[in-house]
Amino acid sequence: MLELFQGLRWVHIAVGSMALLAFWIPAFAKKGGRVHVNAGWFYVICMSVVVATAFSLSGMAFAAPLRVRQFDHMLSAEQAARFVRDSRMFAFFLAYLAALTLAAGWQGVRVVQARKEPATLRTPFALALNAAVVLAALGSLLLGWQHHNSVLMAMSPVGFLVSGGNLSYLLRAPQTKMHWWYEHLGSMIGTGIAGYTAFLVFGARQLFPTLARTQFYAVFWVAPTIIGLAAIFLTVAYYKRKFHEDGSAAKPSNTQMKAAV
Repeated sequence: MLELFQGLRWVHIAVGSMALLAFWIPAFAKKGGRVHVNAGWFYVICMSVVVATAFSLSGMAFAAPLRVRQFDHMLSAEQAARFVRDSRMFAFFLAYLAALTLAAGWQGVRVVQARKEPATLRTPFALALNAAVVLAALGSLLLGWQHHNSVLMAMSPVGFLVSGGNLSYLLRAPQTKMHWWYEHLGSMIGTGIAGYTAFLVFGARQLFPTLARTQFYAVFWVAPTIIGLAAIFLTVAYYKRKFHEDGSAAKPSNTQMKAAV
């Protein structure tokens, strides 16, 4: 099991690194253009592999934590118990991030496919997935508070914001004609928030071990959320002005609407 775990871990890291780099191509490419679409699908495929491996790794780490790690010395009963507890908390957190990424990515892709029939997005799977993420966010908050784990507590609001927003969108009628455009942008940026948070919490700890032991490292946990939420707000506001759906009296032209689709 150790070899399988390590193999999946390297796949997770390698494909995750490609996804984090690929994220910026559709972000800056012309929206709806060939580069945007092709790079976007490449990003989605990479993130799908990341999510699948994350669920696999978290399941293995939760079910058999002592069998997926190699120790250079024998653990005492107390050390083993502490290791199992910490490993299962890590497994929960990894699964939470995977579910959060899946919820945001699923919404971001499906909302474009169902833009002409938004009611078809309201499937049992979509509702259950987002409800599960909200519950996991609550669990992350409670576990973090119980075990004085600032990472778990810091990431809890992201689940409420992303999946809470998804549920709000799924359960209400569209408020604007270009609703799917704004939801797609916000959801895909949400996957970037989850991906970069995972990298900074886990990956940067290996790259910058000295910084990881200081109190300033906590800034990196919340930085993707702060930057990502600001990006969502500013980007959606920009396109609402562009499509004249920001409350102004002007109506979007037919040329603008066709260009968006």
